[in-house]
Amino acid sequence: MDPPNIYYTALKMLGILIVLIGALYACLLLMKRLFHAGFAGKPDQMIRLLNVRSVGIKKQIALVEIPGAVLVIGMTRDRMQLLDKIVDVDIRNQISAGHISEDRGQRKGSD
Repeated sequence: MDPPNIYYTALKMLGILIVLIGALYACLLLMKRLFHAGFAGKPDQMIRLLNVRSVGIKKQIALVEIPGAVLVIGMTRDRMQLLDKIVDVDIRNQISAGHISEDRGQRKGSD
């Protein structure tokens, strides 16, 4: 019985490794595409992320629109907390349309 050819064995192993890495990379791309399509914020979804603002290191405030309300959510590294729930129709419409300025929540152009 002949001893195995080390070059042939190494080439075979390298080929299998390349095929496996390619298959894993293809699975990764497929999963990213599927998950990204599910969280893209389509108009027909019931939950929509309006805005996220960083207020410190790993601390953020998010505006999330759900049917009937806009939620103000505080997020840290290890938890999320509901800060406020805006149910007033006029304010909700202004927030959704982006008519609230960043200066103390006043309308653009008003004094």
